[in-house]
Amino acid sequence: MAAAPSRHETIADRLRGEILRGAYPAGVRLPPERELAVQHGAHRSSVREALRKLEQSGLIEIRHGDGATVQPLPRASLDVVRHLLVLDGSVNRPVLEQVLDVHEMLIVGAARLAIEHGSESQLTRARELLAQLAQPDTSDDDFLDTMEALLGLIAESSGNLVLQMARGALRPIFEDRFREARKRLRPTASEMAGVVGDLDDAVRTRDADRAESSLRSFVRAGRGRALDAIETLARQPGEPR
Repeated sequence: MAAAPSRHETIADRLRGEILRGAYPAGVRLPPERELAVQHGAHRSSVREALRKLEQSGLIEIRHGDGATVQPLPRASLDVVRHLLVLDGSVNRPVLEQVLDVHEMLIVGAARLAIEHGSESQLTRARELLAQLAQPDTSDDDFLDTMEALLGLIAESSGNLVLQMARGALRPIFEDRFREARKRLRPTASEMAGVVGDLDDAVRTRDADRAESSLRSFVRAGRGRALDAIETLARQPGEPR
């Protein structure tokens, strides 16, 4: 069982939500610590720790004697994306589309680099994982775990440290928030057979163009299913979003 959030974490969550909803636009100073402590029924030490947490994520800047000022969202860390993505219990479709854009660029670009720079052992392992994905009797959890292993191997095989770090920052968004939803969006066996066949040939022959094209088509098909599912949920009052 997960531990209950501490007082400063609860305050940080509330302030973060208010900032992301626009209650405190960029350039605006947050209320003084004393006022925030009264608002949240907490000690100033808890408020101070909460503000430090928000500063670490790039949402605010704290200057001695000048208080805490809200920063433009582009300056925030990638960790903020997962809070933007699900705000007030609903998925923010524009943010989801942007996350999927970046995911596609990272994975497809990594695939090209992996074909060009990956070792023979890495490419052999990639073909093994592809074969596992094509098995129709694989459980949903095993399918997702195998997919994550393959995507991780692609990033590793690219030899690009920054790319691997960027994927590591984005991965929790899909794992923590959308794992169950991804099970429902699993491609059919026939869809997987087609893409696996193309990718396996591309990896075997080290054809970077073919690998990039095939993987892009596969990622975009998954994107379409995800957005369609969000649209369907949005039209069903009372359903969790």
